[in-house]
Amino acid sequence: MHHVSVAKVLANIKQLLRPSRSVMVMVSDPVDPDCVAAALALRWMLTQQRKDVVLASLYRIPSTMLGFPGIAQVRVHDSVLPDFSAFEVLVLVDGATWSQFLGRDWRHVLEGLDMRRVVNIDHHEPEDIQAAIPRTCLNMQLSSTAQVLYESFIKPEKMRLPVEIADVLYRALLYDSRNFKNEMHPGEYAFADMLIEQGAAHARAVDVNVDMREVRFMAWAIENTDFIPGLFLSLLCLDTARQGDLEARLGPNWSEFNTLYKETVLRQVRGFHYGVILQEKADEGSVRLTWRTRNYGNHLGVADIARRAGFKAGGHRNAGGGSFQGCMADARARLLDEFRRALAAA
Repeated sequence: MHHVSVAKVLANIKQLLRPSRSVMVMVSDPVDPDCVAAALALRWMLTQQRKDVVLASLYRIPSTMLGFPGIAQVRVHDSVLPDFSAFEVLVLVDGATWSQFLGRDWRHVLEGLDMRRVVNIDHHEPEDIQAAIPRTCLNMQLSSTAQVLYESFIKPEKMRLPVEIADVLYRALLYDSRNFKNEMHPGEYAFADMLIEQGAAHARAVDVNVDMREVRFMAWAIENTDFIPGLFLSLLCLDTARQGDLEARLGPNWSEFNTLYKETVLRQVRGFHYGVILQEKADEGSVRLTWRTRNYGNHLGVADIARRAGFKAGGHRNAGGGSFQGCMADARARLLDEFRRALAAA
């Protein structure tokens, strides 16, 4: 793939947006504070330029995000595709793969898009979107997509943020940095200071109260996690039967309540550097992968291990996800085999 400099990509995006009158901004799956805050900030910025902007998602809003400020501005198209032809530019925020925005049938959806008018703004490890549209894919390894948007578009114009935009951007920063516990990125603290100075409410942003179902999920998951000391690995396999058990306990949206488990057990238990969840998707004939690793120390890259095991995987070095075409037994066996090989070679 031909490399395009960040400066050139940014210039290409601005050149595309400048004459456009209508823009659709799509948030990624999973819908989280970073993608929503970045979309809200982009909408605010573009409406200052008298553009019509619509925020959209092909995925339902999880219950954990229903109270996020401004979430009502995101239109959900979970049954019928939006009319992309009604907009001059399509901007995809906070995701590196087409499926995160366009669903399982993304290849079919792409056939109807003018790729010259598609923009991607992201901070994850580059994947198939950058390979397809390198000229308009702005990918910067910063704390969050919210910071990428600010550093690239808002800061150079010396635009002062409305309090509500500063507030959601700050929440996004805290979410993606895990309250500054993840790896540090250039300008991260300066970004935080600026947001607080412009009105972000720190005390309210850090006052997080988790749903009791988060606690119940974690208690159940701990009892069903395989701790494998020889591989420094904790592994939770959610086959169809276990998913049925969780649905009976927590309701049909049980998978929305795993954050507490992911951010504690998966990366904070002494002696277990790698935490993995495998979730069977029987209707798709696939297995979904989620992982966390410790933020400190010279540890193996789970994405690399997963790819060698036959997964499609991406995200960040210390957190990410992917998928495996096949059954749970094969996914588990191949992943564990690759962990053994990687540790033996380290």
